[in-house]
Formats: sequence, C-alpha cells, structure tokens
Amino acid sequence: MCGIAGLWAPKLDPNERRRHVEGMLRRLTHRGPDGFVTWSGAGVTLGLARLAIVAPEHPASVSVNEAGTVAAVANGEIYNYRDLQSRLAARGFQPADGPDTMVLPHLYEDAGAEFVSQLDGMFAIAVWDAPRERLVLARDRAGEKPLYVAGSHPRFAFASEPAALLGLPWVGRDPAPAAIARYLVHGFFGNGDSAFSALHQIPAGHVLEVGPASERVRRYWRPWDGLLTARRPAGDREMVTETRNALATAVESRLPSDVPFGVFLSGGLDSSLVAALAARTGRSFPTFSLHLPGKGYDESAHAREVARTIGSEHHEVSIDDRNAEELLDRIEAGMDQPLGDPSLLPTWALSRFASQHVRVVLTGEGGDELFAGYPTYLGHRLAGVANRIPLPVAAVLRSLTHRLTPRDTHVSIPHLVERLLSVRDLTPLERHVEWFGTLGRTEVPALLSEDLRTALDPGDTRANFASVGRALDDIGGAKGSNPSLVVYQLLDFELYLSGGLLVKVDRATMAHGLESRAPFLHHPLVEYAMALPSGAKLRGTTGKWVLKRAAEGLLPKPIIYRRKQGFAPPFSSWVRGPLRGLVLSKLEPRRVGRAGVLDPAGVLRILKEHLLGEAEHGRAIWAILCLQLWAERWLLGSASDTESDTEIAAHSLGHS
Repeated sequence: MCGIAGLWAPKLDPNERRRHVEGMLRRLTHRGPDGFVTWSGAGVTLGLARLAIVAPEHPASVSVNEAGTVAAVANGEIYNYRDLQSRLAARGFQPADGPDTMVLPHLYEDAGAEFVSQLDGMFAIAVWDAPRERLVLARDRAGEKPLYVAGSHPRFAFASEPAALLGLPWVGRDPAPAAIARYLVHGFFGNGDSAFSALHQIPAGHVLEVGPASERVRRYWRPWDGLLTARRPAGDREMVTETRNALATAVESRLPSDVPFGVFLSGGLDSSLVAALAARTGRSFPTFSLHLPGKGYDESAHAREVARTIGSEHHEVSIDDRNAEELLDRIEAGMDQPLGDPSLLPTWALSRFASQHVRVVLTGEGGDELFAGYPTYLGHRLAGVANRIPLPVAAVLRSLTHRLTPRDTHVSIPHLVERLLSVRDLTPLERHVEWFGTLGRTEVPALLSEDLRTALDPGDTRANFASVGRALDDIGGAKGSNPSLVVYQLLDFELYLSGGLLVKVDRATMAHGLESRAPFLHHPLVEYAMALPSGAKLRGTTGKWVLKRAAEGLLPKPIIYRRKQGFAPPFSSWVRGPLRGLVLSKLEPRRVGRAGVLDPAGVLRILKEHLLGEAEHGRAIWAILCLQLWAERWLLGSASDTESDTEIAAHSLGHS
C-alpha cells in the first residue's frame, strides 16, 4: 500500500522533474509514511511513498527490470504475487525478492498491457516502457485504489490524490461544473469525474496507455461478463455451500502474512461474516466497532455479540455531536475533493483509532451490491403498486408518512414508504439513482452558482448512470419498465460502490496510514455472485437470501436475520439541534457567495426546509457543506499559499 506519483515531461530539466515528483510525494506521505523514493528514465520520473505491508523489512523502491527498460510503481496489494513469481520464473524471468510489486516489470515484459488481467488485487499501477516510450496506467477492477491524471504528452502527470497534482505549477484549480453537478446528484465523483476541470480519474477496471502521439483507454474487466457465460443455476443447497466456500476463499486470500490485522465490525451481516471466516483460519486479531447515539443508528451491541461469538479482542469508539465538529475539521483538512456521505465521519474516527493497533483492516464493502442487500431492490418490486395509486391519494400518503417518520432513525417503514411514493413518475434507472442519490437532478441547477449553472448542458446531471445503462445493454433486461434485479446491482457496483463507498474507506484509512482490504471484492466472488439467479439473492422480502443461509452456523441467527441499519451518524438531527449553529455559520449566504460554487439562495432554501421540518435534507446538507468547505480551501485560498507540504501531510494524518 502506497501513494504513487509520476511525471512524463521530456522537455523539463531532469532535476526539476524529480523535484516536482518529490513535491507530489510529500503530499502523499500519509498514504506511505515508511519512506519515499523516485526513479528517473529518459523524460520520465516515477515516485513512491511506501506503507510497508508485504516484506516490511525492505525499503521503498521502484520496481525495475534488469535492463532498466521497464519500471513500475503501484499503490495497493497484489494478493497472488507469489503465484505470479513462480509462473514468471518458469518462463525464464528472475523477479527480485521483496514486496509484491516486484513482479510487475517482468509481468509487463511477458504480457504487455494485458498484464493487468492476471492480477488479483486492489491497485493503481503505473508502468514505464522505455523502448516504446509508453506510460501504462491501470486501476483495479472495483476501484478500491484511486488514480488521477492531469495533462497530456509532453507534460503528463499522475498521482494517487488530487492534492499531489495540484502542487504542480501548471495544473489549474478551476472547478468542473458538470462533475460538480453530478456530485450533488449522487453524493460522490463517479466514473472519471473530478471536482477540478484539469484532472480526471482513471475509471475502475480500465487501462490508459499514453504515448508520444496517442492516448488509448480501454476496459479490461466488467462485473457482468460472467453473466454471459454463467453455468446452469445450482440447487439451493449447492448455492449455499458454494457461496460460503467462495467467501471463505476470498477472506483467506486477503489475510496479510507479515503484519498484524484487524476487522472493521459494524455488527451487520457482511463485516460479521468476514470476521467469522477470518477467525476460522486460526488467526487472532482485534475487531473495531463504533458506538453512535440514537436508536436507529447504534449497532455496537450487535458488534459486541459477534466479537464474543468469534472470540476477538474487541475495541469500541464513540462519536457524538460533541466530537463531530473536531472530526469535520480533520476531514476538511485531509480531503482535497468533497464526498457527500456523512458516514465518512464514523469511518474517519474508526480508522484513526484502528491505526494505533494494526496496519491492515478487513471490511465488508461489496456485500450489499453482490447479494442484493439494499432495501431499494425490494422497493422496485413495489414501485408498480405505488405507480397505480391515484395522484391525490399518493399526495395524502406522502404527507402522512412524512409526519410519521421518526427523527431519531434513518431506516423506518414510513421513511421507506415516503421514498417509494416520491419517485412514481421516473424511469426505473432514474428511480434507483433518486433513491440512492443526494439531490434530484432537476433540483441541482438551482443550487449551483450562476457561473457553474450556465456552463451546464441538459444531459450533464444524468451522464454517469446513463453511460452505465448503455454499457449494460449487452446483458439484456436493462431497458423497459421492469429491469432485472442484477441491473440495479450492477448500477450500484459501477456507481455507488466505486465512486462513493470505496472512496470513503480509502481516504479515511489512508489518511491514517491504514490499509483496508475488502474480501467481497475478490473478482471471482463478484462474478459468481452477479451470475446467481435473482431468487437466490432476493427471495420474497428477504435480501441476501443465499448469503444469510451461508452464514448459519457461523453467526447467531439474530445477527443474520435482523433488519439492515446502515453505517451513518444522526447528522440530520444534529443539524436541527447541536450542530445547527455550526452549519448555519459555514453556509452563511455571504460566505457561500464568496466561494463561488453554490447559489446562496438555493442553499438557504434547503436549510430552511430542513430546519422547519418541511423536508428531510440531512444528506444533501452534508454534501453541500463538504462542497462549500472544499471550495473555500482549494478555490478561494490556494492550499500551497497557506500551508507547506509538510503541514498538508500532517493535517491528512489527523495531527494538529
């Protein structure tokens, strides 16, 4: 696990080019606190800030073949590197001993840019091919590790985080209107989006090849490819056994051999299963959970029960409105791109605490997308009923359910009914994005400043989910009034998981030099789960049916079959209560106007509706607040003008 950066700029003086890359690495030391190193070839410099997980006794190094013609840096872990070493040795190569990334130059020599398909891991990789004057960048299948790029040949740069690239004097900080509009719709920057117009991400599962006269991006893996070649569905008993075995294999493949590890244990099914299967390997490890105030938010008692069941050393962290303000300050300082998910608060606190005990944590990300765990999947089955309710009756029901929705929980029957009735006129994919999203796409333009609003095209806010819909055309069932269950799963995998959940976990853990690993994202498990019949995942009103059956005997039944809660703080009620003054101060109209990204009147309308109880805008207010704080730090006042690289890194680490 590391932070990586590089610069291909043949016209720059080599020493200047190296200084620029070193400057980028200094902004990434929170990702790699165990030393950094650079390597230079003809016109290119690669850099690595290392977090030593595999072969921790080895110093930071750029991986280079014997001839010095192929060099590579990587952020992440290659879990099957020992198998790759053996295969390469059998083909006459001599990979050097050391970290997992040492196999990359020889693997590239053997397979060219197709090498990435042989990797089992989470990674962002850069390979320099000197004979061909080609830079190859690749990102893992699900998008666990980030990779941003700026410019084009003859001045092309890449890095693990935007802040590193923004330290380059020729990279501007103008906001990206269309991407920011989509952020307000989704709550994250998905696909190739970035908040800065000068930057973009390499999407998950893609390879970018950059040469002197061309750039070519291609996708090397899609989570739905297995659907096209899936074998005949097995019976229930066989599917349950296969599911348990596939997840057990995935968990075992993610256990580190050289450093201690722990498990983030929410008390939900996914993380509890990961912990239980890790315990069955005979390894001892601590578990970490969070105590949150509020009846509908706190899962700590369930986490303690799981910890007792598997015999783990359990740790619990508490956050409430009193330390939320301090956490918000830390997050603001450490995030160079906004993230509209208030669960970033508890994830940040948990990561900070866990980093004092271990260097690696296993998490449960991906289980809901693979096995249909979100209530929205069931909601689509009920949407037809909602659409047949006459409009006047639907309006009365919405008003009633709004009044009945408890303010101390974010998962309740009245809340779900209200959400169901609010999207009756949308297409199925639009309905799904509305349920999962932050703001309706028709609401967003009024929230943007005039400059950003006038730069929008009509289709900008729906571009990401529309592109996923087009990509899914070849599996069938994505169009029409009743898409199959797997279409919604894949939409969440492509957008919400990659752009939101995995970004949250990566930034929160890496801000504290902690590596997270998600066993559910083992790509054979992804392909297997997506190809399961719908009835194995959503049976009646039970989501994750086959996963729950697979968990029997490993976990207490009340843990397996209790209703999903989600991992989020009661930010909505905090805004109406103890954090009201803080939020109003940071979103004060004159302050919003000066930042130049949001419209003061639009923001004020959202705040008033929420504070008066006329609408539920907690998640939207978090997204707006993060966008405003980002604009103040990165657009109004250049971070490089106010803080040194060392101070930026210290903030990101959570130090004062």
